[in-house]
Amino acid sequence: MRKKHPSRIKSFSLWFLLFILLLTFLSPQGKMFAQPVLHKGNQVLESWRFRDYQQWSGKNVIVTYHSGFRNQAKLVAQEMDRVLAGFEKEYGFDPGRPVPVFLFPDRTSLQDHFSWDEDQSATGVYFSGAIYLLNPQVWSEEFPSAELEPTRWALLFHKQGPLYHETAHFYLDRYTGGNYPLWYTEAFAQWVEYLELGYQWVVPANDLSRHPLYEYRELADRFQQLPNQALAYRQSFLWLRWMVEAHGDSSLDRLHHRLSRGIPFDSAWKQVFGSSPGESFEEWRRQTT
Repeated sequence: MRKKHPSRIKSFSLWFLLFILLLTFLSPQGKMFAQPVLHKGNQVLESWRFRDYQQWSGKNVIVTYHSGFRNQAKLVAQEMDRVLAGFEKEYGFDPGRPVPVFLFPDRTSLQDHFSWDEDQSATGVYFSGAIYLLNPQVWSEEFPSAELEPTRWALLFHKQGPLYHETAHFYLDRYTGGNYPLWYTEAFAQWVEYLELGYQWVVPANDLSRHPLYEYRELADRFQQLPNQALAYRQSFLWLRWMVEAHGDSSLDRLHHRLSRGIPFDSAWKQVFGSSPGESFEEWRRQTT
């Protein structure tokens, strides 16, 4: 097999970045049409970047890992297959092909991969059809050796790991073709974690009684740029939870189905919930404050 030339990879990387920028100017239908190309492009790029890594295959997942992390990769694959089985049961979602998961041994390698600053980190990331995980033994001292105590390691990873959250992003992106705003995918991912694990991200920084709430347009237009990310996440989750509790569990299925047909998000939301996202948000905020 011929080796890929580095200059070709650099050219492809530049094209890939330009393609991502182009997506921001497309209609929902245009984004849905372009999404498979985006995911395929990321797959090709990552196959080159991780060419020296090893892989562990599960039923519906391929975990790419650094030498020495075979046991962790095996346990991650087992948990991912379990999470995907839950999504198939709950949402009828079949990924169709193995989900790529990349396991990073340390924070530096994950930060370098995404060109993050040193103060940026995460336990998991979803991007363009793939899930990226940080070695759990880096972010929690509770994790034992995966070689010596695999059962305990797997249990802790199930309870504390980010796979439900990141798989929710993956499902929503694949099913709707990316037809949603950023606040919604983060709200939905937290909703899934809440349902499956009973987990809520609660810290002093997102105590709604101690901080002025963001306006709807701030969440909708510049979610990722808001200075208090914990508050933005918490608001989005509590608002979505309130909507589901008022309109029933099937309301999200109906919303996602409309999004998958290319209906713009605001229109799909109004069809399901009877009011625009902005109006729904104000109604939630009135009963919250």
